[in-house]
Amino acid sequence: MRSFYIALLSLVFAFSSVAQAKDTKDDLTAAGDHFMSLLMKGKTKNAYKEMLATVGGDSERLMQQASEMSTFMTKVREQLGEPISYDLITTGSIKDHFFKQKYLLKFDNAAIIWEINYYQPRKGWKLVDVAYNTDIDALFEK
Repeated sequence: MRSFYIALLSLVFAFSSVAQAKDTKDDLTAAGDHFMSLLMKGKTKNAYKEMLATVGGDSERLMQQASEMSTFMTKVREQLGEPISYDLITTGSIKDHFFKQKYLLKFDNAAIIWEINYYQPRKGWKLVDVAYNTDIDALFEK
């Protein structure tokens, strides 16, 4: 019985160290890329669900946002057609407190900028917000 508890504790410590190690900025970039790939395929709600499962965050508020974004993306597809690609254009951070990714979702006749924001209150990042805009001029430094 004692060896069972030792084995159980070993697994707990091993799993917790793996879980902490996955919350790097590189992992956030992989999560952002996956989010954008699902968004590009028209799977907006799944993009949010999988991002929240990977990173965490205010699930209720962000899933409400997912519903709104899904409606928005349906209208965008009706007007602009299918997206042709996406690209991570910038990242920025404020020490280890905030991390932002800006992606460009490209269509044949337009582009939409998607911003994904994370916050790290203690250990581990949380999704704070996903926003979009079409202000291409703001991408150019003045």
